[in-house]
Amino acid sequence: MAYKFRDKSSVAPGDVHDNDAFAIKVVGVAHPGNFYNAYSGPSDWSDEQVAAQGDEIPQVAAKALFWVLANSGRRWGSY
Repeated sequence: MAYKFRDKSSVAPGDVHDNDAFAIKVVGVAHPGNFYNAYSGPSDWSDEQVAAQGDEIPQVAAKALFWVLANSGRRWGSY
């Protein structure tokens, strides 16, 4: 089965077809002050760009994706 990878920013929800695929990058960050967050961005961005300019993902998703950060004693939120 071949997938057609599409850019989430140029496809409306009603334009999704069978075998369409969407890639994103998710980065977890341990911030100064004992905080952590996680951010998502386009798959072609660098890790650094996602951490600096990406969209914050919900805490429940970050906890599931970044077990080490969630259990490090750091608090969720902005630094």
